[in-house]
Amino acid sequence: MNKKDYLRILTNIIFRTRQYNNRCIKKFAAKIKNKNILELGSGKKYKNKYYYSAKQFFHDSNKFTQSDITKEYGHKIIDATKMKYKNKYDIILCMNILEHIYDYNKAIKNIHNALKPNGTAIIFVPVFYPFHDEPHDYWRFTEHSLKIILKKFTKIKIKHSGLKQYPLAYYIEAKK
Repeated sequence: MNKKDYLRILTNIIFRTRQYNNRCIKKFAAKIKNKNILELGSGKKYKNKYYYSAKQFFHDSNKFTQSDITKEYGHKIIDATKMKYKNKYDIILCMNILEHIYDYNKAIKNIHNALKPNGTAIIFVPVFYPFHDEPHDYWRFTEHSLKIILKKFTKIKIKHSGLKQYPLAYYIEAKK
């Protein structure tokens, strides 16, 4: 394990960010069946499993596409700023990657376009969290900035971990 991985794991232990992320996605996934799901940023293997992927929380009846921009991770290569899907997915998971996308507005536009009518984007972003995957860690969003960049969605539900005035992370369900 390298120093960056150790720091990320230590941060998750102290602030329980990963646990919050997993609790939120498990609750959402519990009622989801027979849907077409795209996961952006499925990540690398850690201890022989895809630690960062939420696939494990969804029922097997779903068509679940794991993706990443790193070929070595073994997923379908999809760049959120370049994807051209239209009304294809019921759910798009964008968990812990938006802070790594320099042109996040383009990514949000493409996610919105790729969702079917009434589709849902699940977005998770850290707020109080160490820099990671540098030099491609660009942003920390606030609840207010998230509402602005997600304005094309018809319904936005934002939850935070930590104190409202000092959030550790945000979990967002954005309905097209």
